Amino acid sequence: MEAALEIPGLTERAAYLAEVCGGNFALRDEIETLIAAHLADEAFMEPLADPLWLEPRSERAGDRIGRYKLIRSIGEGGFGTVFLAEQDQPVKREVALKVIKPGMDSKEVIARFEAERQALALMNHPHIAKVHDAGTTEGGRPYFVMELVEGQPITNYCAERNLDVEERLELFTEVCSAVQHAHQKGIIHRDLKPSNILVSQQDDGSAVKVIDFGIAKAIGMELTESTVFTQFGRMIGTPQYMSPEQAELNALDVDTRSDIYSLGVILYELLTGTTPLDGDLLRSAAYSEVQRLIREQTPPRPSTKLSESQEPPGASGVSPRSLRGDLDWIVMKALEKDPARRYESAGAMAEDLVRFLLHKPVEARPPSMTYLMRRFTRRHRVPVIAGAALLLALVLGAVGTSIGMKRALDAKEQLIGKNEELDRQKLALVDYKERLAGLLESNQKMLGEISRMNTSEAGLPAEFEALRKENQALLDKVSSEVANQERYAEKIERLQRANADLERLLLESKDTDAAVEWVRAGLFEDSLITLTANERGQFYLDGKLIPFPTLLKAFASPPKDDPVGKPLLRSLRVTLPAGAKPTDDVFQSRLRQIAAASEKIGVRHELFPVAEKK
Repeated sequence: MEAALEIPGLTERAAYLAEVCGGNFALRDEIETLIAAHLADEAFMEPLADPLWLEPRSERAGDRIGRYKLIRSIGEGGFGTVFLAEQDQPVKREVALKVIKPGMDSKEVIARFEAERQALALMNHPHIAKVHDAGTTEGGRPYFVMELVEGQPITNYCAERNLDVEERLELFTEVCSAVQHAHQKGIIHRDLKPSNILVSQQDDGSAVKVIDFGIAKAIGMELTESTVFTQFGRMIGTPQYMSPEQAELNALDVDTRSDIYSLGVILYELLTGTTPLDGDLLRSAAYSEVQRLIREQTPPRPSTKLSESQEPPGASGVSPRSLRGDLDWIVMKALEKDPARRYESAGAMAEDLVRFLLHKPVEARPPSMTYLMRRFTRRHRVPVIAGAALLLALVLGAVGTSIGMKRALDAKEQLIGKNEELDRQKLALVDYKERLAGLLESNQKMLGEISRMNTSEAGLPAEFEALRKENQALLDKVSSEVANQERYAEKIERLQRANADLERLLLESKDTDAAVEWVRAGLFEDSLITLTANERGQFYLDGKLIPFPTLLKAFASPPKDDPVGKPLLRSLRVTLPAGAKPTDDVFQSRLRQIAAASEKIGVRHELFPVAEKK
């Protein structure tokens, strides 16, 4: 300590202590406490008015401070002690009284103490301990009296009662509510951890209280007239629950999202039984390594962490399966290293947890159709099961629309190629048949000559063997081509069926742009556009039912392959059912829209000739 006191600057002294103490935070805190006590009195080393043996005595059980009788000590920190006290007027009740230790009343400690007292006084929330009173002891040391909070750290409470996931989350949302209230009052806690979140069992259920705002930071205001100085080069908080920005030596970027990170750590521990960063590792690591681990090491997802633990599944009331998906996403969003990617507030985090409990989609991940359907199914299990087959078909159709469009176009190309090949095969077959007919005629003549000659095989004409070989080769070729033709015919039939199915999927899908392009290609394939209408005013193109909005959009612009500035002359013909007229109510509105769209792109029509002449 003497060597540290000889260093005048706070920055240099902090760097020296970091190097000497390494990762031993307990030793460093003790040395810094001694330094603070040593420097507490600005008149140190000056002659004392009273002898040294009359230094202030610490408060003990049985002492009185104002109207409060101290019962016993229930907590002690580096600078203050918390007593269970009994108030006898104006009401009789048990309270918690916090007072600065003798010798610890430096300017910095007093300012920090008053800041905590003022922070608690600003807040009024059922899950935050309330301040009842404040004052100074006879020795001039400040104290304040607050609501007595008896309970266990939230992690111990859940573990001892083997609470399930839903029960743990319900407690945790109350913690988020308290932190949100503090943030709305402009207070950042900066030391959220299970020991500062106490839960007690009451008749009407569990009571949660957030305590110890001893290192709280105010946003945009001063809590006291005294300025609170935080030593440069010293981490404020508990490393296991500390955000990356809070671990910086000059933690200037700490805002409410730092508390969100700490909430994420607490939720991680509630669900897995351990913190994201191992406490033993942090305690044994050097100061710089602790900072690096907090800033850079990404923890495994809670479900993965719980799966890797040695504890039997379900022994803690939580199973890895119950964490996969939504809870993994919620926790990992709160633990983002970049503050901008975390929840914007504790309230937003609580809302996402409530959505999870209600089986609604959470905000912690980008929504997908499959994910939203799965969450909907959990909330409406019976009606969804009844329509599962239809729903699956719609999902597959929507997901496969773009793939279906490409396959439809590819199938159309293949169909055109196969038709061309089939045409070539037909022409070749006609040629072979004509040649075969000629050969058969030659064969008949040769056989007649052989009969008239009435000779043995040895005396056959020399031309016979050549004719026989040519005949056999042609027969083989014709047989092969006929077989190929039948095979191609089967493939073409399958392609046609697949193409029809893909076109139907395309028109029924939600990919309107692809459907419009496909319909436009069919409309302007020839100079004559032919549409057929049924009795209900629906329109067909090449025998396929086209949704009217898609048809109208297809008429909105001419085909892309028209020459620039010289559109091709095209005509539109609409075939109505027998006896129907364009002016009939069922057709008139839609036909006029089609006529107007056609005229804009230069397509001629005769839908309403009388109206046009007028």
